[in-house]
Amino acid sequence: MENKKAKQTFDYLEKLFKNPDPELKYSTPFECLVAVILSAQCTDKRVNEVTKVLFKNYNTPNDFAKLKQTELEKMIYSLGFYHNKAKNIIAMSKQIINDYGGKVPNSSKELKKLAGVGEKTANVVASAVFDENVMGVDTHIFRVLNRLGLVNQKTPEKTGEEFSQKYPEHLNHDTHFRLVLFGRYHCTARNPKCEMCELKTFCKYYKEGKK
Repeated sequence: MENKKAKQTFDYLEKLFKNPDPELKYSTPFECLVAVILSAQCTDKRVNEVTKVLFKNYNTPNDFAKLKQTELEKMIYSLGFYHNKAKNIIAMSKQIINDYGGKVPNSSKELKKLAGVGEKTANVVASAVFDENVMGVDTHIFRVLNRLGLVNQKTPEKTGEEFSQKYPEHLNHDTHFRLVLFGRYHCTARNPKCEMCELKTFCKYYKEGKK
């Protein structure tokens, strides 16, 4: 059962972002997986600029499995951490071909077995593409949930665990996207828009003087 603070939070987020859409652009589960891997330590906007070109020529596990690592590195160089990202995407593509018949596994448990796919990436993809009730906690969600005091954790992993236990009814992709958008454009890391936020009445961060 969600508490009053949680209800107020999720109602407010729904008011702010009625029909949230992911800012990462993709058209298939595999494209989603690749885009999320590429988005690590990078903005969605920049990833979209790269994948707009990349996905025109390479958008299946077979396409990426045939690439040399140096070839892929050149195409994703501007996204940062290109060496590991290229290495993992090619290895992940080969795993999907060899272990899953060329199809992206449809659960977070199986997704986490793929190269370069951790808890956050697996949960984001499983939630967005396969409607699994899991929460992919990125830096925005980690910041928002702990600032508001809806959870009290030191790591994204523990934040996801506590959120899942306390608010299972909100383990869906709409809540995920709303939390991301709220953290990206309202409850920002620097200079958050606290004065115009309706949640400041109970926000732990605001009450503590934005420490």
